[in-house]
Amino acid sequence: MMTMFALILSVNLAMPAVMHEVPCQYCKLMVVQNTETQDNEVVLQFGNKRIEYRCVYCAIADSPRYSMDIIIYAPSEKVGEPVIILRKDGKWSTRSEKAVFINKFKEHAHCAELSRAFHTKEAFDAYVEKHKVEEPKALKLDELVAAILKPKDKQ
Repeated sequence: MMTMFALILSVNLAMPAVMHEVPCQYCKLMVVQNTETQDNEVVLQFGNKRIEYRCVYCAIADSPRYSMDIIIYAPSEKVGEPVIILRKDGKWSTRSEKAVFINKFKEHAHCAELSRAFHTKEAFDAYVEKHKVEEPKALKLDELVAAILKPKDKQ
């Protein structure tokens, strides 16, 4: 019995770590995994619970289902340094005073590339140029939230 356990343990330890592919809670498309050069996973946290989303739009659009305070970790231009979005007592804010957002996708298949956060307008401009985004608009957090959470009959 001990030999079988040792064999299973050694096989499991020898296997490389497998990426954790999950569907987005909101759009149901697969969450785009982080890479060495770009973070992609958006995380919404309340209490000790963490939920992964495909993009900033999906996390904010799904936020009304949570009545408590939330934190959204939005991937930015800097790997490992997300833009922190807070909703406390129903009020939205960000820890980065200069943060701007892009929300330019037409189909959710492109939301991971076109619904993102940036620490500065300069980082936004560099991303837009690199990815050749047509007619980009840098949004402040209040503009982003208003656009995403607008009443359904006005969309």
